[in-house]
Amino acid sequence: MELPAGFGVSLPQDGLWYLPPKQDVLTREEDDVEFTLDDVADDLTIVITSSVGEFTPSTDIVITALRSLQDNLALHWCRKILVFDEIPSEQEIEAMKQNPKHYHTVVRGPKWEHMWRKKREAYTAYCFALNEMKLNNDPALFQVDLVFLPRFSHLFGTVRHALELVKSSYVLVTQHDLRLSGKFVAADVQRVLGLMESESANCVILNRDTNSGSRPKSYFRMDPDSDIYDSGSRTRLTAVRGFSDQTHFAHKDWYLANIMDRIPDDCRLTCMEHILHNQFKNERDFRGIFLYGGSDDGPFTYDLIHGTQISSRGGRQYDVEPMPARLVPK
Repeated sequence: MELPAGFGVSLPQDGLWYLPPKQDVLTREEDDVEFTLDDVADDLTIVITSSVGEFTPSTDIVITALRSLQDNLALHWCRKILVFDEIPSEQEIEAMKQNPKHYHTVVRGPKWEHMWRKKREAYTAYCFALNEMKLNNDPALFQVDLVFLPRFSHLFGTVRHALELVKSSYVLVTQHDLRLSGKFVAADVQRVLGLMESESANCVILNRDTNSGSRPKSYFRMDPDSDIYDSGSRTRLTAVRGFSDQTHFAHKDWYLANIMDRIPDDCRLTCMEHILHNQFKNERDFRGIFLYGGSDDGPFTYDLIHGTQISSRGGRQYDVEPMPARLVPK
């Protein structure tokens, strides 16, 4: 991988190895769990998608997201696949624009077109910087495989390519600008996988807002009659109708059949939720998608671009601006 002539890039300088913070872990002897930490490492693969963004070529945001995964003692040891989408060529952009309705409603091209053209060299520098960090054994990239796609594939294509590389039974699909909350710890990962193993849940989303916030309530159709409370593990799940590309756990086979295979061949340059959300929201018998936690819990991820919604103990909601992606030595 080569940088454009005259295009420099700075790499984060701390790069220090550190232990994940102390956190709750379930044990088979004391908690009678299906998944020990070794089981999680064997049975769960993390897929992280990346593409050009306003922050390109800075690596601060993606490194913050990666470090939040490394800080979770269960996720730390999992294989992680970081997939980089390619920017469409000028010829590809013009070809997509030949179908204006498809370009606007499926590809959502107008949202990205300016960055595709403005950030080509910056994105090359961004990919180069992360590749150099991997070669230099940076701790944020522990157990991370970097995959650079040769052509524009959008979110669907990056996830599909990653799933072809997944050998585990379960996946955690997330994005380069979503930081895992420190209150979602190893024991929570173990609980989620246990509920999916028992087929109580098919897909568990880690909401970027409080589950009862105005954004999730306006986006999803809440299904309170299907909420789950597992008294043994004291785990709550909030049932919803709809689908979100936010950070989510799923059984790989279920995900392939119910998410990837339901995207029509002519609509694959897209984000999955653009096609599936309204279908899932309105299908009477389609169940099994949940937000992690009870109605007043969350957020469990932080959106480093668009911010988050939280609730006070009195139920008042607040919009919180995106957190700064500062790289501070541990």
